[in-house]
Amino acid sequence: MSRIGKRLTTIPAGVTVTEADRMLTVTGPRGSLTLGVPEHIDYTVEGDQVRFVLDPAFQETLNVMHGTTSARFSGIVKGVTEGFVKRLEIVGVGYKAAVDASNLTLFVGYSHSVPMKIPEGIKVEVTDNVKITMTGADAVGLGQFAQNVRKVRVPDHYKGKGIRYAGEKVRIKAGKKALSGA
Repeated sequence: MSRIGKRLTTIPAGVTVTEADRMLTVTGPRGSLTLGVPEHIDYTVEGDQVRFVLDPAFQETLNVMHGTTSARFSGIVKGVTEGFVKRLEIVGVGYKAAVDASNLTLFVGYSHSVPMKIPEGIKVEVTDNVKITMTGADAVGLGQFAQNVRKVRVPDHYKGKGIRYAGEKVRIKAGKKALSGA
């Protein structure tokens, strides 16, 4: 049995969990998220704790899903109470970003600007034209949007220009000139 799956998840005050048709809906101060529970994993909501129990007949095949379901539920509870944050930095001369109503517009060295629609439930702030802060309750959706923004201009390993996560170290390679000894 999965160690992570056996953990109890405590539901903080101000958070409600409703169950309907193998779907757990968690509602808190930062929104509402839903988790679909696989068929052979049972759950019990006991006061302020939730426990996931794997059917013993499927222990060999669904052991991984037991821990995954428990971890995803814990992440959802954390998301609706505290929320998640992703920070990106834009590095490069003339590179910048701007936010208007529901779009993040990137100016990263192309002949055109790159508009990106901000998904529902994610708030984006741009400071100093080069620092992007994204916040949201859904960790998966937030991480996917941050990765999509980063993919617009992945950091270059020769000059270091591009969009990177805050604190990410980009190893700068030596060019041909440095290798030839000229």
